[in-house]
Order: sequence, then C-alpha cells, then structure tokens
Amino acid sequence: MQNILITGFTPFDGREVNASWVAASSSNREGINALEIPVVWGKPMRVLQSFCDNQCPQMIISLGEGREGWFDIETIALNTRNERVDNEGKLPAGEPIIPGSPDSISASINAGVLQRGLARHGYPIRISNNAGQFLCEETLFVLEHLRNRYQSLEKVLFCHLPPFGTSVHIRGESRTCDQSVLEDF
Repeated sequence: MQNILITGFTPFDGREVNASWVAASSSNREGINALEIPVVWGKPMRVLQSFCDNQCPQMIISLGEGREGWFDIETIALNTRNERVDNEGKLPAGEPIIPGSPDSISASINAGVLQRGLARHGYPIRISNNAGQFLCEETLFVLEHLRNRYQSLEKVLFCHLPPFGTSVHIRGESRTCDQSVLEDF
C-alpha cells in the first residue's frame, strides 16, 4: 500500500478555520497520514524534513488556502519570501528558503493530467505559476527539495483550495467551501 502524507496549515490572518487542514485531516484511510504545518516562516522545512527523516512517505500532497472559487495546482516555487508577517508576528529573515538552491523550481507533478482529471469531476481547477511567496510557496519549494533528497519520496504536489466558508461552483452547483466539499475533494 502506498504511504501518503497530506498536509494543511493552521488558520492565519485572524481566521478560525483553514480549509487546507480541514481537507488534510479528513483523510482517514490506511496508508494516509495528515500533518498540520504552523503558519510560521521556516516551519515547512523543519516539520516536513523531520517527518521524512522518521517515516518518509512515497507521496506528499500539500494543501493551502488560495483564491475564492478556485482550486489551483501550483507549478512554480520561488526561493524567496514575501515581506509578510507570519502567525508569530515575524517577518522572514531576508534569506532564501534554501540557501544555495536555484532561484525557482518547477513542480515535478504533471499538472495538466491532474487538472483534466479534477475538471472531469466538476472542480474549478487551474494551473498556477504563482504560489504567493508566503508559506505555501515556501512549502512547495521545500517539497521539491525533499523529493530530490529522499529516494522513497516519489511525488509531491501543492494545491491551493478556496478559503473555508467562501463560494465555489462545483458540478454545476454553487456551494460553500465547507467540510463536505473539502472531504469530497
């Protein structure tokens, strides 16, 4: 059985719920683990590397909150951080996410195949090349770095979800992005 890790984030920007953690924590199947990443600069590397050091999965699917009405498969990760305050009230240290690494990394996942599959299931899904230079971008950069470092980690993916409680059009129907939508996704 394939070993999969699905990650989501803690709430941020004063929100009470983060759609990414709702979706990640709803996967109660054998071989699937869920991990919540704090919205704190540097935590994606520390948390994900520690997990991989102990029980590296074959696949990591990371989720974050993005734009209302859309699911976005992220395809480019920059090795920079935006001047934005994290949940501890801190700005990034001004250094690259991973010093000595390229300025950007292209996602290794075949985003087109994934997009077409999700679109056939009625999801408003886009391919994005702008992960936002916040913790989501940092996470995608870290994921691709770890995929190159750990031989057992075969696939990584980062997908933005609509924020919890916002409107989304799925299978021809206007819905609220709630627990049932996120569990189904």
